Amino acid sequence: MTSAHGGRYRAAPWLWAALALELAVGTVPAAAVADEVDTAAIIKQITSRKDVVSPLPPTDIPGGAANTDLQGAAIFAWQEFIALNWPAAQSNGTVQRDVPDEKAVFGQPGAGPLVWQTYRQKVEIFPGANALTAPPHGYQARGVDYGYNDPPQYQYKGTIAACPGQPPVAQAPWINLDETSQIELATMYAGILRDEAPSMKNNAPQLIRFLAKANKTEYDYVAANKFWYSGTGTPLQAQIDTWKTALANKKVPAPGTVPALPTGTFEVKSAWRRLAKGEDRSRFHMATVRYYENIPYAGKVSFDKAAAQVPCYWQDEWALVALHIIQKTPSAPYFVFATFEQADNILTADGKPLENDDGAIVSQPIQPPQPTQPALTYADNPLTPKVTAVPAEFCDDTGSRLYFRELPPAPSPGVNPPPSVPAPGTPVGGNICVNRRYERIPPIISTINNAVHASIKFYNDEHQLKDSPWLHYKLVNVQAVPFNKKDIVPTFSSTRQAGNFFQANIVVETDYTLQQFVARIADNQAPTAYPPINSAAQPSNVTQLNGTPQPDFQNVYVAGPHGFTTYQMGGCMGCHGNAQVGGTDFSFILGGNRFNSEPDTPDPANAALKRSYFHELFDHAALTK
Repeated sequence: MTSAHGGRYRAAPWLWAALALELAVGTVPAAAVADEVDTAAIIKQITSRKDVVSPLPPTDIPGGAANTDLQGAAIFAWQEFIALNWPAAQSNGTVQRDVPDEKAVFGQPGAGPLVWQTYRQKVEIFPGANALTAPPHGYQARGVDYGYNDPPQYQYKGTIAACPGQPPVAQAPWINLDETSQIELATMYAGILRDEAPSMKNNAPQLIRFLAKANKTEYDYVAANKFWYSGTGTPLQAQIDTWKTALANKKVPAPGTVPALPTGTFEVKSAWRRLAKGEDRSRFHMATVRYYENIPYAGKVSFDKAAAQVPCYWQDEWALVALHIIQKTPSAPYFVFATFEQADNILTADGKPLENDDGAIVSQPIQPPQPTQPALTYADNPLTPKVTAVPAEFCDDTGSRLYFRELPPAPSPGVNPPPSVPAPGTPVGGNICVNRRYERIPPIISTINNAVHASIKFYNDEHQLKDSPWLHYKLVNVQAVPFNKKDIVPTFSSTRQAGNFFQANIVVETDYTLQQFVARIADNQAPTAYPPINSAAQPSNVTQLNGTPQPDFQNVYVAGPHGFTTYQMGGCMGCHGNAQVGGTDFSFILGGNRFNSEPDTPDPANAALKRSYFHELFDHAALTK
């Protein structure tokens, strides 16, 4: 056995014995064996590869994204995950953003920030001040990297002070959790923390919080084009307008005239939470995070309500529970979307994991429950798509389960007089508990997770690591190509299965709208396949029958020599496709300065305003007014 950076790992005999035992007891899904795929051969192939545990991320899927099978896409995703979770390089004690320390050991405790953690957080690229005169911190007009390597600073509209009682810090941490909702649709909670009481330090200890980051490739593009600020009269808006005109005219715009992030752009989104007493820290990647509360907190004292809406920060050590990775590659101008989770996210009410470390279901009864309690039904129509709870009772006894709370709609900003707020299209007002995923992890993904975990174990043995938290993270799925719902196939190895179409992370996209996302989100927060009424955004794609709009909203545009090929995609890619339609090339953070005026707290003062901004991103009628 030789180095993971250049040698080959050969599966030990115990692996094949273990695999045989797993097949016998059923921890490898029966479908994985019965579907004409040699599971043992897949594991042997992956554990024999020399490029799985490597600090260098892949630049494209071999053979191209359009030609790969799910195995090829999954290996690509795992290579990204491992490379991005490699310890970052340091020079004279200074962390080098985006650069792996190739001499470091993957999974080494206390190694410092990981590569993806050194990417710039969204507010480090798109400051909250939103002005030409307020560039990203460290910005240099001349130079190789436009000041990218400057240590982290989080510049909102104003300075965010430490909360009373927070000790001073020499440098801001790499993990800045400034989002407390799932794109303003729902807030997400970990029931395993149900016994944790609110405190001055954490008003909502069960709440899962989020961040978004982008790499140097995106930062350089933004800095070179002065795209760090947005709105009327900005360089970014001029190119967005050109894109919208091209879309309306069904003409592919000339290169350089519209926002187009370069090949090699990475964006990541991660989810974090506190650990409950008794949880095994060794199963989680832990890091120092910054999160935000309102000051002062109204736990036991009276206070001025306006003062309570001023955010301040705390810092603590939390656990990583999810990681999205998207990369624009030469063969995937629409990005490849991969999503990973910590293995123990989905728990039963009594605290048992529903899935094992590989993603195979291990704790589900013969008659699987509905994905949520209460169960949810859905009906689409052009005006009022609706997600309904059946029965109309919320989940009061969460136990250890994940649960979420839907957020109500908000009016569109900048409209005078303000329009009436639509009735909620999702069940607002209480807890909705998670019993399982809507779309299970495909058996071949579970098999590949098993094989990669074996490769990590071999690597650990060679580097004298007793354990690694990365053995307890799993790939949920990967989207390598856009396709339409009617083209879903059941084929084991296809990248066009239902789980690919509806790809979703259980702690990042949890409610019905995101777990079963298709096309876009209506103003009432429900998903819909219909275009906005009276939309000028897609006149060529809004067809009507007897004056009635048809459910054919297109959200992914792939340019070709003879025009666009369009798709109505679901899941992560379909959701981000709305950003492409809006002119920001599958990125919600590009041009997103107005979301960065303040960090989110558990009860942000500007929550309704931010919600209205998200409505605009999915209401393409509003975008063209």
